[in-house]
Amino acid sequence: MLSDIFTFNIFHFGLIFARMSGALFVMPGVSAQFVSTRIRLLLALMLAFVLVPIVSANFPPFPIHPLELMILIGGEILVGFFFGMLMAIMLSAMQVLGTIVAFVSSLSNAFSFDAVSQSQGSIISTFFVNLALVVLFVTDMHHLMLTAIVDSYSLFEPGKMPPIGDFTQFVARTVADAFKIGVQLAAPFLLLSFGFQLAMGLISRLNPQFQIYFVAMPAQIMFSVLMLMFTVSGIMMVFLTYYQKGLIRFLEP
Repeated sequence: MLSDIFTFNIFHFGLIFARMSGALFVMPGVSAQFVSTRIRLLLALMLAFVLVPIVSANFPPFPIHPLELMILIGGEILVGFFFGMLMAIMLSAMQVLGTIVAFVSSLSNAFSFDAVSQSQGSIISTFFVNLALVVLFVTDMHHLMLTAIVDSYSLFEPGKMPPIGDFTQFVARTVADAFKIGVQLAAPFLLLSFGFQLAMGLISRLNPQFQIYFVAMPAQIMFSVLMLMFTVSGIMMVFLTYYQKGLIRFLEP
C-alpha cells in the first residue's frame, strides 16, 4: 500500500515537472543562456514539489503502456512550452519598438549584444528589451507569470490531448498583437522622424548649397534621444498594462 502511494506521488511530480520545465525553457528572464541550467532545473523541481498537493487532484491514473506515458509527458511539456512562448512573444513587442526607433533615429547600425535573445541587435532594441525585463521583475510580474502556469491546470487538464490548432491560432494572434503594440509605442518617434525629414527637405530645397547631411544625422540622433527621455516612462507603463492583460486572461476566475 505504501509503495503504491509513493509511486502515485512520483508520477504526479513528474507530470508537473514536465510542464514547469517546458515553460521555464522559454520563459523570459529564466530561459537566457546566462542563467545556469542547474538554476532552471532547481527552480522547476521546487515548483513541482510545491504544486503536487495543490493541482494533482484531477490527474489521470498511471498509464500501463510506456507509449501512453511518453505521450502524456510530451503533452505536458507542450502545454508548458506554449505558455512560456506566449510570454516571450509578448516581450518581443519591445524588440519591435526598439528596431523601429533605431531605424528612424539613424542608430540601426549601432549593434550591441542582447543577453536576453543571445544575439546581436541594435543598441536601442537591446535597451528596451533589457529594460522591460528588469521592470517585469521589479514589479513582481514574474509572480503573475508563474500563477498563469499554475492556473493552466484548470484550462488544460493532464491526460487530455492539447488543442494544437487552438495553440497555433493563439500564437499567431499573439504575434500580431505584439507587433501592433510595438508599432503603436513607436508612434511618437515615427511622427518625429516624419516632421524632421520634412523640415530637412524644405531646408535643402530653400538652400541647395547647405550641406544638410552633416547636420541632419547628428540632429536626428539628438532629437530621438530627447524624445526617448520624455517617453520611456510612459512606454513602460503601457507595456506593463499590455503584459498584465495578456497574462490575466489565463488566470482562473
